[in-house]
Amino acid sequence: MDLDTALDSIDPVRTAAAVRDPARLRAVAAIGDATVDAWCDDLVASARRQLGTSAALVSIVERHGQRFPGALGLPPPWQRRRAAPLTHSFCQYVVGSRRPLVVTDARRHPVLHDNAAIGDLNVVAYAGAPIVTEAGHVLGAFCATDSVPHIWTGTELRQIAAYAARCGERFSRRDPEPGQADPPPMPQQPPAGTGPADHAPAFANPAPWDPTTLIPGFRLDPRPPIRMSRDEVVFRGRFHAETVTIKIRITDTAEARARFVHRVHVYAEFGPTPPPVVAGAYRWSDNDRFLILSGGPGTMLQTREEPDPALTSAHLRDVVAAAAQLSTWRPDREDAEIWQVDHHRMIDERRRAHTITDDTARRLHDLVDWCEPVRMFAHGSLTMHCVKQLPSGRLTFTGFDRAGMYLPGRDLATLYVTLPHDDHAGHRHILDRVIEVDALEPFAVNLFLAATPVDAPAGTTAAGRAAQWAAFWHARDVAHRLLRQFTTD
Repeated sequence: MDLDTALDSIDPVRTAAAVRDPARLRAVAAIGDATVDAWCDDLVASARRQLGTSAALVSIVERHGQRFPGALGLPPPWQRRRAAPLTHSFCQYVVGSRRPLVVTDARRHPVLHDNAAIGDLNVVAYAGAPIVTEAGHVLGAFCATDSVPHIWTGTELRQIAAYAARCGERFSRRDPEPGQADPPPMPQQPPAGTGPADHAPAFANPAPWDPTTLIPGFRLDPRPPIRMSRDEVVFRGRFHAETVTIKIRITDTAEARARFVHRVHVYAEFGPTPPPVVAGAYRWSDNDRFLILSGGPGTMLQTREEPDPALTSAHLRDVVAAAAQLSTWRPDREDAEIWQVDHHRMIDERRRAHTITDDTARRLHDLVDWCEPVRMFAHGSLTMHCVKQLPSGRLTFTGFDRAGMYLPGRDLATLYVTLPHDDHAGHRHILDRVIEVDALEPFAVNLFLAATPVDAPAGTTAAGRAAQWAAFWHARDVAHRLLRQFTTD
């Protein structure tokens, strides 16, 4: 493995999800909780002699830490403790990638440079391979470390992989059978003093929140939160050398948890395999309460809900192009169907609310069935108010609460509805892009469902409310014409 490949394997987002995977944790629990294992100690002693490194470890990565049933060469008191928190873990990234990790000098590494293992465990160079059971669970890593920079040879890496394979064979005898019940989830503690008392959830044993224990390199800004809502509070902070935004769920209800988990999944998909438009860089979360996103220095194109006359036609062209890319992009994940949007249910809800007629509902159902084979990942709530322009000139978007697997054209339809009704050039430009990406039929469905009147934001002027209603009726008229065009009686 070359160094560049090793660098690519460090992904804090995938690491957090993999470490907390219930099936993996069940496999970890099945091998027992021993911190000393004579067989593992013999193995690391052999590896240390063969490789000539400062230390060698069999590391089992648990939900909140790692233990070393095989360890030789750690400095005191770690050799006696045989355990360390994830703040001191390189092996967690092996679990996250399911691949070997090779580091010549961690002090110069963009992610690992401030990992506590460098100072406390004397880990400057690292080479680790995943310990994988026959059932496919990555329990941790077999690794060798050095207190000085080390250029790892191919022979050394093959030896480390062979030691990891032997550990996998040994631990496979204790791996649980598929289908066993998942262990109960670990309780999550709320951050101290993050919201009003009437928003704070009730926890049996509240404890101070120390974000530095969550992930290496993360620091919370001590200043007051920058935004609060019914469900979450938003802080600024630092992740390594980067300014980040931290979203923390503060309402402990099933609905709030579901919304938060959905938001985490959505942001994660724009991290590893993003479409050709910046859509928010997702750094880390625990999939339950904390979400860390890139701060992304930039300027909101529109800072108020009403149309901003300062926006230029060039801005609109860029936003439309980005919306077209978002509306025709599909994530690589095999389980992407968990975000699939139920258009039939949405149509029936509008029919029952008498916002569409029975005939319109029937036509929409027919068109959805025709478009059903293709669903794309759409932002879901794209308006000019959600668009930020980065210093590079590229665009980034905020507000992914309703994102998911829509029929193609969802972002373009949402943007069409929010444009002023008399912006004929803007509407024409959107329709041109819809035709260009060959999404006119599903665009008609999305436009019809997006063109549903909503309450105007607080502070909107009478003129602003009138403009919104005019845009709504204009979009509804276009949706009706397209629907009649693509369906027959």
